[in-house]
Amino acid sequence: MKLYLKIKRAIRFLFYKHLPVEDQIKVMQQLNDDNLLRLFWQLSMQDRHHSVEVLERTIDMSFDNESLTIKELESLNNLFTLSLIHDIGKSISHFSWIFRIFSELKIVNNDKSRLYLDHEINGLTELEKYSVNDDIIQYYKKELLQNKHFILDKTDY
Repeated sequence: MKLYLKIKRAIRFLFYKHLPVEDQIKVMQQLNDDNLLRLFWQLSMQDRHHSVEVLERTIDMSFDNESLTIKELESLNNLFTLSLIHDIGKSISHFSWIFRIFSELKIVNNDKSRLYLDHEINGLTELEKYSVNDDIIQYYKKELLQNKHFILDKTDY
């Protein structure tokens, strides 16, 4: 199943276009911080599009009352922000779709490949470098790096 999702995502990667205006507005409303917006717009067109897809799937899943605890319902805003910025570590270098596939399948194993595979850790460095709100940094650390938030785990494909 995981391989199927990777293949599906790789094919979609080839057909992504620039974000429509309504998605750009959605991003600006969610990331109402200049530094977060700057980091988001440094992503490749494909990664921006993917992040908006993750946000939409996360929103859909978040309102399934059986999936969330009360505490998680209270932190939906941070979760939605995390949905948009979860791949910001990919913005530090250009990674083609074929390189990404080869890296994930361990066909390519070099420094650039490790940089791609560690993009979530690199994202934390980017957040800190741009002096993003500490609440967002702590949420990123806890929910993405330590826990791999269960909703993002289900929506990041």
